[in-house]
This record gives sequence, C-alpha cells and structure tokens, in this order.
Amino acid sequence: MAFAAIEQSPMAVAVVELDGRTITASNRNFEALTPGAGAQGRSILEWIHKDDQPLLRNLVGPASGLSEREQKCEMRIGRQPDGPWRWMLVSASIINESDAGARRRALFYFLDIHTQKSHELMESERARRWNYALVSSGLGVWDHDYRKQEFFYSQTWRAMRGYASTGATPFASTEQWLQLVHPDDRDFVAHAIERQKAGDLHYMNFEYRERHCDGHWIWIECRGDAVEYFPDNRPSRIIGTDQDVTDRKNAEAMLAHTRQRLEMALTTSRIGVFEHDRATGIVSADARICEIYGFDDQPESFDIQRVFDLLHPEDLKRTLARSAELVAGSEPISAEFRIYRENDGAMRHIRHLLRLHIGEDGEETIVGINWDVTEEVRLRQDLVTAKQLAEARNFELDRAKSDIEYAALHDYLTALPNRRYLEDELERRAEIAAASDLKVGLLQIDIDDFKGINSSYGHGAGDRVLSHSAQTLLDMSKHNDFVARMGGDEFAMIISYEGGSDRLEQTARRIQLELAKPIALNDGRVRLSASIGIATLKEEGADAAAAMLRDSDHALKHAKSKGLGQIAFYTPSIRVTDTADRKPADQLMQAIEQNDFLPYYQPQYDAKTFEIQGIETLARWRQTDGSLGEPSSFIPLAQSLNIMNMIDASILSQALEDHRHWRESGLAPPRLSLNLSPHRLSDPALVAALQRTELPAGTLTFELLESIFLDQQDDVSAYNLKQIRRLGINIDVDDFGTGYTSITGLLKVAPNGLKIARELVLPLTRSHEQRAIVKSIVDIGKTLNIRVIAEGVETRQHARILTDLGCDALQGYWLARPMPADAMETLLRRKMAEASA
Repeated sequence: MAFAAIEQSPMAVAVVELDGRTITASNRNFEALTPGAGAQGRSILEWIHKDDQPLLRNLVGPASGLSEREQKCEMRIGRQPDGPWRWMLVSASIINESDAGARRRALFYFLDIHTQKSHELMESERARRWNYALVSSGLGVWDHDYRKQEFFYSQTWRAMRGYASTGATPFASTEQWLQLVHPDDRDFVAHAIERQKAGDLHYMNFEYRERHCDGHWIWIECRGDAVEYFPDNRPSRIIGTDQDVTDRKNAEAMLAHTRQRLEMALTTSRIGVFEHDRATGIVSADARICEIYGFDDQPESFDIQRVFDLLHPEDLKRTLARSAELVAGSEPISAEFRIYRENDGAMRHIRHLLRLHIGEDGEETIVGINWDVTEEVRLRQDLVTAKQLAEARNFELDRAKSDIEYAALHDYLTALPNRRYLEDELERRAEIAAASDLKVGLLQIDIDDFKGINSSYGHGAGDRVLSHSAQTLLDMSKHNDFVARMGGDEFAMIISYEGGSDRLEQTARRIQLELAKPIALNDGRVRLSASIGIATLKEEGADAAAAMLRDSDHALKHAKSKGLGQIAFYTPSIRVTDTADRKPADQLMQAIEQNDFLPYYQPQYDAKTFEIQGIETLARWRQTDGSLGEPSSFIPLAQSLNIMNMIDASILSQALEDHRHWRESGLAPPRLSLNLSPHRLSDPALVAALQRTELPAGTLTFELLESIFLDQQDDVSAYNLKQIRRLGINIDVDDFGTGYTSITGLLKVAPNGLKIARELVLPLTRSHEQRAIVKSIVDIGKTLNIRVIAEGVETRQHARILTDLGCDALQGYWLARPMPADAMETLLRRKMAEASA
C-alpha cells in the first residue's frame, strides 16, 4: 500500500535508511533521473553532487533536527561521478515505524527546479560580475527611489567619500548633503538635482566638488538616468554612478596651467608653431606663424610653397637642403634664413627648429617652430661693427697698454705728448739735472696768425698745419729731445744740453727756418712763421718744472709782443710786464672755477602757431659787479687759452639740470639746443661725458657752425658726430648761409635743422634779393626734409615775411629775449596754462 503510493507520486521519491544512507525503495520517477543505474540497495550519496553532499548531512544528520517535520534544501542530483546534474528541491521527513526495533528511515521527495535555479545562478553571477566591474572601475552606485523615499549608496560610493561601508550616512536629507558640496558648486548642484527630478536629460551628467570626511575637496563626476516614472512622467526613481575624478581634474588643471604657461611663453617670445605634412605639402600653423610671415588672411593651413615663395633667393636652396637632412629620431635641425614678408615686403631674419615625426601609418610630419630674429641679427651686426671699430681704435691702445692713459698723455690730433705729459717729463728732467751736470731748456713755440689760417682755409686746413708743424718739430729733434703740443697752436720742446744756452737759440732758429718752408693748403701754398719763448732751469725743488713752464710762457708772450717770427729768452723783467697782461685770463679761469658762467634761454616759436617748440641755450658771464658779459666778451680769450671746452661743459651741465627740473615739475619743456664749438666736437672725451648725463633721447640739439660741415672732419669729430646721433641728440647747422656748404655736404651730414644766419634775416624788410636768398634756403630744407629756423627776428614784419617764405620756426628779440632759468620756467607755466584754458 505504501509502495503503491510512492509509485503513483508525480515527483521522484526515494526511501533512505538513515544510518547507512542506503536507498531501500524508490519510484519510477527517481529511477528516471539516471536510467539504467538501479537505485535499490545503493547509497543515496551516489546521486548527490559531491559539493552538495554536506547539505545531506545537514538535512538528515543528528544535528538536523529531522523529525516528522519536513526539512528542505536545494541540491544537484545526478549520478556520480559525471552527472549530468540537475538542481532539485529535496524534502526529507522521518517515516514512523511500527516496529520499535526497526532502523530509521526517511522519505525523500525530489522536485526539479533546474530551470529556475539556473536562471537565479546566472543572475547572481551577472550581479557578481557587475559588482566586481563597478568596484574595479571605482564607480559608486546610488539609487534614489522618490516614490518609496528609499535612498541606497554602495560601498564604493561611501568609500570614495571616506564614509563607513555600513551604517547611516552623515546626512539625513538632500539639504544637509548640499552643505557638503563646495560653496562655488552648491547652487549649480541644487539646480541640477531639481532638473533631474523634472526629467531634464541635460542634467543627468555633471561634475562638482564635495568635501571628503577628512576635510579636503574631491571632484565627483555624477551620471544618472531615470528607470521609473510617476504618472505625470516625472522620474520616480533615478539610478546612477559617482566617480572620483579628482586626479583627472588635477591633471586637467595642471595641463591647463602648463598650456597657459606655454602659450604665454610662446606669445612673449613670439615663437610660432607649425606642422608640415611632407606628402601633401600642407602646413598647419598658429597665428604667430601668420604674423611672422605677414599672412594677413590668418589661414589655419596653407601650402608650404607659400613660404618658399617668400624666402630670399640666396637662402632658399640652403634652407631646403638643410630640411632634407631630417631623419626620424635624430636631433632637431636648426637654420636661419631671410624672408620678404608677404604683407609689407619687409626683409626679416627667421630662425627655425625642426624635428621629423613618423606616425603609425608611416606618414612623415615635420614639427617645428619659427621666430623672428631680425633685431638679434641687427644687434649682432652692430656688435661686429662695434668690435671692428673698437679693434681699429684699440691698435694704439694695445701698444700703449691703456687707451685711457694714452689719451690722457697725448694730443689726439698730432699724437704728440700733451701738456700733462710735458709737465711730468719736465719734472723728470729737473730731477736728472739736479743729480748731474746736464742742463734743461724749454722752448715754447706758437704758430703765428693761426687763427687767420683757420678763417681763410677752414678748420681742416688748420688741423693739417698743426700736424705738419708737429712732424717738423719731430724731424728736427734729437734722440733725447722731447716734443709736445701744449694746446691750440702752441708746441713745446724740452732739450737737455751741456755748456751754454747757444744751442737753445740755434734750435729755435732752425725751427723757424723749417716751418717757413712753403706747404700746400687747398689750392694755395703758405709759409708759416713761429714765435718762440725760451726758458732754462733756474731753480731746484718741487716747483722747478712749474717755474720753467711759467717762465717760457712769459718769454713767448714777450716774443709775440715784438712782432711775428721773434725769439725771446726769459728774464725777470719780462715776468713783471706779463703779469699785468695776465689779469683777463686769470679772471676768466676764476670765473670757471666759481661757476660764474650761466645758461640763458631764448625760446624758438613755431612760425604758424607761435607755440614754443625749442629753447636755445646761451652762455653769459656773471661779473663781480653783477652785470652779465656777452659771449663776445670772453669767447676769443677762452679760445686762445684753449678752455672753451670747459665753458661748454659747464653750460651743458647746468642746462640739462634745468631741463630735468622742468620735466619733473610737469612743464613738458621742448628740446634744448646748445652751440658746440669745433674744439669741443673734436674732443675725445665728449661722448663719454654725454653718456654719463643719461639724458633722455630727444632732449638735446647741438648747433654746429656751417664751417664744420664745410671742412674735412678729423676722425674724432666724425666719430663723435655718429655717436651723438646714437644718443638721440639732433644736429642743426648754425649761421647757415654765411659759408659754402654744398648740397652734397648736407646730404652727407643729414642735419635735422638749418638756422638761417642773422645777417641774412635782418635785411629782409628792405631787400627783395635777400628774400629770394632766404626762400632758396627754405626750399633746400623742404626738399631735404630739414627743419628751417630763422634767428634775428627783430620785428613783426620779420616774422610775417619769414612765415610767408615757409620757415618752420622763429627766434629773436621781437618774440623773446634771452632769460635766466626762473624766467624761462615762468614762461613755460604761462604757456601751459594758456593751452589748458
């Protein structure tokens, strides 16, 4: 009866003796699990997967609690050892035996759940793999179910914020969580959450900063999507992932900073970057490349031939050959070449640095940079020129070991020792004479009427006379004689001798005879005469050399007082007479020492607007009685004493100081102009003195006499003129129209301005011929683009005529008289006030 019930059961059934796990009975359905195996008398374990056998022991073992109450578990049922295996729900219950001594048996039911279980396992495995993927990718999962008000956050989501893997989060609401968001992002995130709830797809992905539990900020990339909806189509459930992108954002910030610095470096250095596809010839370039080559259309790409067309013909072949040497992996190739810029045709010097890159597909790309080195090349050329000039001028420096020492001890024109060297040599000779029987004589030689030679033949001819005289004295001197130039047209010769002073007189006579031989000057021939003063060493001691110089000077003046070509020995009576004659010279020297030479200023006015456009600086001598001496009262004497340079330097220094004061007072003074004497122009120390003033460019104009341009300039004057222009100092020709300057001469010197001589301006009101002369000068200035200034404007009529003739600027008593610095400052202030009114 019981067996029949088992047999009719729709499930697989087996009766198992529990002590030995032996099958004592089974139905047809159980046998069908493993056809042909025969279950009777065999262990139930042979039908259970080895990994699931412990489950049987748990099900029917002593600790299972198996009784009449049914026990269940899931197992894989098949046939050892290889199956096949199917998942089944196994139920077991104790069979009540009537015989008290019978073995315990249990009734096993097997329900096939293989399909359902396989699906569950598949889903579990898929979930496990997905979880592993999420953990590996660093994605934290969040699930917001707004319908149920349930909010889930995965362990990774918590870990990236530093929260515990389980338990409550440190916030209980969205509002509290928003307080953890960076203040700069908080409003945006709140808005994004609201837009997510509204179903706005644009806000399903965004980035923000959130405070880590350690206190620092982390960047979060949030991605979400709606999976369930309310009836009104609003999302009721949004599931998404958060990813910590702090490292990426930091890298992006660092990259942006690096890119910004690189861009700034490229912009500052004006370096252009490009790529050139060798196969197609197409160049991709940035804006700086277009600027370098003058491409006004600013193309992002262009054919390389467009660049080749701009290369200087002499550089094209060399540059292409150099680029052809590029090999992948080699060092970059550098080259320099010239181009004619496309937009304006200007020639520029370009340097490039190239490297060859080969892509994965084998394409060859030249990556390179270009930058404009025109100014650098010009600087190099200037440095080379300066170096060549320095080497040329340092030839004598190398021989004498010191250019400064040589310049300090030698005359720049004749190369003879100068007065300082002469004084040192006299002291040395005096010391030798004191310790021996040698005697020392000093001849002081002055070229008669030298000023007349300058006036008649020009300063260049005067310099040739001085050089000729110096060479004559050198040719006549013996091996132990010392020849020097004392300054101006004065020379000296030291002679050490034995016996009487007859040799001194004989030498003086021979000097006069040699100098009297005719020399060629311009188109004529002249004979020179010389006055000579002679002194001998009379005393010993520290003042012996100074005494000789003083005595020879007295003797020379006495000789000149007797007429041309005279010789005079020093006697005490000569000194008494000469002392009275020295008073004007002493007064002049004293005035220099006491800074009694003052700058006075005369404005120059624009001929059309009568605005002040320049200020000429004039020298005045402040006398002891308070009166002012005009230049005519001291310039001839200063030139004869060769101290005009000292007066020029003093006036220049004071004028620049006044100009600086006016600038600092906000008066915006115009350019200063000063007269520069020929001697000052040929002074080797002029440029160094100007450089020390550090005057701003455009502050100063030097007015040079027309005769300076007419004469053949010496090397020093020519060099000084060039350096003066480099310092930003303008050059004007003073007293233009009184000499014989040619148009060629003007073109060679290229002055900035022409000052029409006062002698040509004064007769304008009564002479039409004079107006024609002035008009021709103005026309020359206009043609050569040279500003024309008229001085000597004494009346309104003068001003009107000169303006009609086309003069650019006017200067004269009718407009303003020369005035001291304080009066000039007052005038500038008044003009400024009038302009702003």
